[in-house]
Amino acid sequence: MAIHYASPPENSRQMALAGLQHLAKFAPEARAVHLMALQADNLELSAPHSVHLVRLEDLAARRPLGDSAVTGWRYLAHRGSRVLASSEVSADTDGRAIGLEQVNVGPYVESTAQALVDLSENEEIQAGDYELRILKIPALCAVALWLSPPDGERNLFVPLAPTPDYLEAGRIYPEDEVLDACEGPARLRLQFDDSRDEPY
Repeated sequence: MAIHYASPPENSRQMALAGLQHLAKFAPEARAVHLMALQADNLELSAPHSVHLVRLEDLAARRPLGDSAVTGWRYLAHRGSRVLASSEVSADTDGRAIGLEQVNVGPYVESTAQALVDLSENEEIQAGDYELRILKIPALCAVALWLSPPDGERNLFVPLAPTPDYLEAGRIYPEDEVLDACEGPARLRLQFDDSRDEPY
């Protein structure tokens, strides 16, 4: 069955698309060159996946990454096979979409598209059954695709470039190896920074 996508809230796609088009229309001139292509009528959204945030305290305590709550929904915006941006809507505690969170045209979009291509060519992944999610660790500037199996017993993670030097972009990690890599940096950061994690 390979990789599949969850069913997002009904209104999330409309919010994500409206946000893209609004930003493309009213973006400052300096950014318009990156966003003008989003205004065309044949823009499509695909690959809906839930967004999960992890705090430093969770990493330092080695809490299961699979326990992280849904904080939003993310779509890839594309024309044909070319991925142009991602659009993310925030969600309430019940998982319902409540508003546009962000539009991204940066490197995480490119690395997401490339990671999905690589995963589609990976025989082991294609032989499995995974729901695509995305995991964000804002305080460590780390983002990873999350391949969640139905039983939740063997979560896999693929860090997206750019990534901290203790994680390798594009590599498939089991959950314990992500915790091994991030626990130390999380503890160190907590020693010197007591500010709250801010999502991005």
